[in-house]
Amino acid sequence: MADTDGMKAINAKVSATWRTLTLFALGRAFWPLFVFTCLFIAMALAGVFDRVQPAIGAVMTLVFFIGGGLLLLRGLRRYDAPTRQAALQALDRQSDLRPLTSLADRPADPSRGAQTLWRHHRARLLSELGNLHPPSLSAAWKALDPYFLRAILPAALIAIAVIAWSDAPGRVYRAFAPDYGALMGADDMVVEAWITPPEHTGRAPIFLKPGLDGLRIPKGSEVTLRTQAPSAPRLVMKGRKTHKQAFVATPDGAFEAKAKVMEDTRLSVRWWGERAAWRLLASPDDPPTVKFVVIPSVGKQDRIEFTWSASDDYGVTALELAISLRDPNPAAPDAEDRMPVPMPGVTPTESTDAAQLDLTRHRWAGLPVNVRLVATDGAGQEGTSDSVPFILPEKLFLEPIARVAQEVRVTVLREPRPYAELPKNEDALHQDALNAEAANRLAAAPPDVQKAVLMLDAVTYKGEQFMPDLAAFFAFRTARGVLAAASTKEEADAIDPLLWALALKSEYGSSADALRRLEAARKALEQALRDGASEDEIKRRMEAFKDAASNYLAAKMAEAIANGMQDAPSNEDGQQSAGGPNLGGQDFEDMLKALQDLTETGATDQARQLLSDITNMLQNLEFQKGGGGGKGMPGMPGENAENDEDLPPEEQELTDAMKRLSDILREQRQLNDDTLAQERGERPGQQPGTEPGQQQGQQPGGEDPSGDQQAGNGSQPGETPGEGSGDSQSADNEQNGSGGGKPITEGTLAERQARLGELVEKLAREKGLGQGGEAGDDALAGRIDPDAMEDIRRAQRQAEDALNRGNGRSAARNQEQATQLLSEQSRELAQALDAIRAARNGEGDAGNAKDPFGRNASGSGSNGDNVNIPDVGERQRAKDILDELRRRYNDADDEDEREYLRRLLERF
Repeated sequence: MADTDGMKAINAKVSATWRTLTLFALGRAFWPLFVFTCLFIAMALAGVFDRVQPAIGAVMTLVFFIGGGLLLLRGLRRYDAPTRQAALQALDRQSDLRPLTSLADRPADPSRGAQTLWRHHRARLLSELGNLHPPSLSAAWKALDPYFLRAILPAALIAIAVIAWSDAPGRVYRAFAPDYGALMGADDMVVEAWITPPEHTGRAPIFLKPGLDGLRIPKGSEVTLRTQAPSAPRLVMKGRKTHKQAFVATPDGAFEAKAKVMEDTRLSVRWWGERAAWRLLASPDDPPTVKFVVIPSVGKQDRIEFTWSASDDYGVTALELAISLRDPNPAAPDAEDRMPVPMPGVTPTESTDAAQLDLTRHRWAGLPVNVRLVATDGAGQEGTSDSVPFILPEKLFLEPIARVAQEVRVTVLREPRPYAELPKNEDALHQDALNAEAANRLAAAPPDVQKAVLMLDAVTYKGEQFMPDLAAFFAFRTARGVLAAASTKEEADAIDPLLWALALKSEYGSSADALRRLEAARKALEQALRDGASEDEIKRRMEAFKDAASNYLAAKMAEAIANGMQDAPSNEDGQQSAGGPNLGGQDFEDMLKALQDLTETGATDQARQLLSDITNMLQNLEFQKGGGGGKGMPGMPGENAENDEDLPPEEQELTDAMKRLSDILREQRQLNDDTLAQERGERPGQQPGTEPGQQQGQQPGGEDPSGDQQAGNGSQPGETPGEGSGDSQSADNEQNGSGGGKPITEGTLAERQARLGELVEKLAREKGLGQGGEAGDDALAGRIDPDAMEDIRRAQRQAEDALNRGNGRSAARNQEQATQLLSEQSRELAQALDAIRAARNGEGDAGNAKDPFGRNASGSGSNGDNVNIPDVGERQRAKDILDELRRRYNDADDEDEREYLRRLLERF
């Protein structure tokens, strides 16, 4: 055990001595490198490299690396590593007994006495080991390091590091990794960078400043970097993955790089080190959201009405109504059509609006479909709403030709299958060869196209003999020829506009056609009432009847004009025409409203009776040819009568005043419209081709571009007879009113307003209605309030002053006031003129004489007096009762009660 303890002590002392010798050997060999390195690190910690120019710092670092490398080589060459034997010898030299060497000896005499002597000698050597210690080498260290730098330099480094503290690692890193590119002039390199957000975001470009970090930009933005350098730098984009790309040379000698930022990315430009860097955060572009606020329903004229709401972080660029069949065709199970929905404004970020779409021409009209809204943003992302079941409305065609055209049309359009591939006929390349396959294209057509051809063949069989309308016959044959020549589904679909136009022409044709449609619409509505059809079906047929009645009135009036009348027709006896207040005006609207109320409340018997009366009244209308010398309707206020020159002086004077006042009213309205248009930034003035007093977009004769025709005396619904009676006058009336000179429609708005004011003053002076009046015994005395004329002139002067000041909004308010006052005075004059004419014509009981058929004996059209319109209060009570029954039916929980209420509702 003692030997073991002795060996441990020997090994410990030898190891300690070897470490001391090794440290001294390293110090002696690498002492210059140690001092050189400590000085470099001290300079780095002190921030010397941050204060000098980058090029100088790079040179200093290069000097350190070169000098350090040379000193390292010198130290490696001079380093003599001590051995274990040298450590033993260094310990043995401390004692004359040389214990470490002696302990390794063995006794030469194996006798007992010799062994006893050896044990005593070994014990003495072991006790001598306690006097052995590793050499201090202080003299050698003093000779090597006389200034004790081995302690001073580390202490100084620690002190400087404590002072630098958090900046210490960065300073050391920058010292060991300087900007070597500065030696190449890279420190003068300027990198210009900017971000271009996607166009749909509407954001302006963002210029990247040096040191900008954590900038948030829209996803998909494009970053552009541009710089001047001796060679092409590299762009490094570090996100989830690292992407590198080289700059591209530009014609002006610079280098440029572009890239899209789709995620959080760190951008850095590298050329002999990092020249610039930015950290960009990409904001995701969420898809738009859209929903139905009010689910689709069928509105007036079979239009789809619904209210929608859509939002997007950068704006919705397109909104569509996606339509798909509820029971799709197996040949095209995923077929879907998208119809654009108008949006208010451009790319709204959040919007709610009501839409009306006319989809009666759609190929799936009349079929059960599923509809959903699809909103698209500028990035092409789509957001959809919930799908809603719906029955796509179809136009109700009553004429046989129209129904056939529609049936053939939808048969072709609803066919989703394509044409079969026709085999190539190689023989067709030879002379006199017949390409039989190309000549028989119908054989390759899909089944429904072939069915449509058979339908056309059946309809047009000897049609030139039996079809009364040869135009329809030729249209059907043309459609048949198109289908026979078509080789693709797109070519077959070309019959759509032809057959649709034929259906509309057949359904809404001339006066005779309009009469047939009126009768067909009456029968359809009467049958629906008689058979107890659904509420929606009755509503559709009611709308069809109202359209047929309006079209019939318009066709009759157009026919009368074509027969010699120069404007809307009237009755010979001077009563108001079919479009006047007695028919086509408020009374006719009341009759139609009463009919609609009766159909809604389930009063089928009364509704059928009123329907028959209205139809008979319309059919009994007889329009007489009026005078040709005037522009208006004979017998209407403000127009030339048949013998205008034979009118009594008072009536003649009222008529002339009425014309002039109507001209002023028309021009004042037009000026007000132009002022509002200028205020909105639009171009003032009428559209090319519009007549004076005619609304923009309305065709002459009271027909608007959509095909709806106005029945009546040429005025808008709800307008008094006097307001529109001068609208058909030409420029001659304008010159008569102004006494010639510059037309009212020329010049600035202020000049036009001034000329209108002069016309009012002139009218007031001539009729003795204002200051300086010439007459006191005028026909207008007591019929027009002089104060009202002064109010009109005051409003016009204020509008003129506002226009001169450039205050369009104030001018428009004053113009509206002048227009309202002029309209009131025109209305009063019209009523006075009507009273004078009624007294002159002696209208009384004789005017109510009836012929054997119940028509007016005077030959004028029926004014509807024989129609018994139900009381408004009674109809409203019936509707209230019906609404209450529906509410109770929806709220009832008891099944018997629900059944009882259902039977009551069926009776309605």
